Amino acid sequence: MAAPYTGDVGSQRRLEHHYRVRFDEAGADGWLRPSGFLRYAQDMAWRHSEAAGFDREWYAERDMNWVVRNVQVAIERRVTYGDVLAVSTEVTGWRHVWVRRHCQIRRAGGRDEAGLNELMATVETDWVLLTDAGRPARVPTEIADYFSLETAFTRDRVTLPEPSGDVTALVTRVRPLEVDPLRHMNNAAYLDLVEDAMASMPDEQRLRDPDCYRIGYLRPALPASTIGVQCWLVSDRQLACRISDGDGLELTKVLVSRSGG
Repeated sequence: MAAPYTGDVGSQRRLEHHYRVRFDEAGADGWLRPSGFLRYAQDMAWRHSEAAGFDREWYAERDMNWVVRNVQVAIERRVTYGDVLAVSTEVTGWRHVWVRRHCQIRRAGGRDEAGLNELMATVETDWVLLTDAGRPARVPTEIADYFSLETAFTRDRVTLPEPSGDVTALVTRVRPLEVDPLRHMNNAAYLDLVEDAMASMPDEQRLRDPDCYRIGYLRPALPASTIGVQCWLVSDRQLACRISDGDGLELTKVLVSRSGG
């Protein structure tokens, strides 16, 4: 039996909501896809902002919006469809035009009661506030005051090592279902692309049981545009992926690793 859910729980700096993992969110192995954790974290960030009174209309009136620049998804335990997850988000740091959010995902119910409240994953996300013209916009005083933004943080920067062996390449296009309300490919969809490319790698080059994904977003992928993914093994515990547009311009950098990597 799933744990009963009565609504959002939280305070100004932290908000929690329950999600039931849908059948279509799981892969052929029955486990929630890595991008699913990122989608929950993204949804919770917007829930929190809206609960504080800063909805999409509020940002539209000021010609600004948040976009993701860096993400780290750390998976502690596997999640299967039917599991009920308690997903929390809180603002943990800021710097000028940046805000960092910490998301915890815990098991709150499912087909059995074992492991309730276990930490399943964490997601750290660095958001940057931009104007509609794409220029950095200082975080408004109203937001800083509401979330008590005081703690500074150091940005995570993803650096890819150059390939020293075989590279697996995948070419595709941005599909309509991958485009979000900001009119570019959603940040979680890049993780699906990485999973697609990893699945096409030769067996001897695959990274087994990855549990950590560090993503650096540089530029957006636009609707229907051509994108290429290059993946190569760095070590037996780490894999690198570079996502570029049709002209070879780098869009996103990803480091995938398993514990100890």
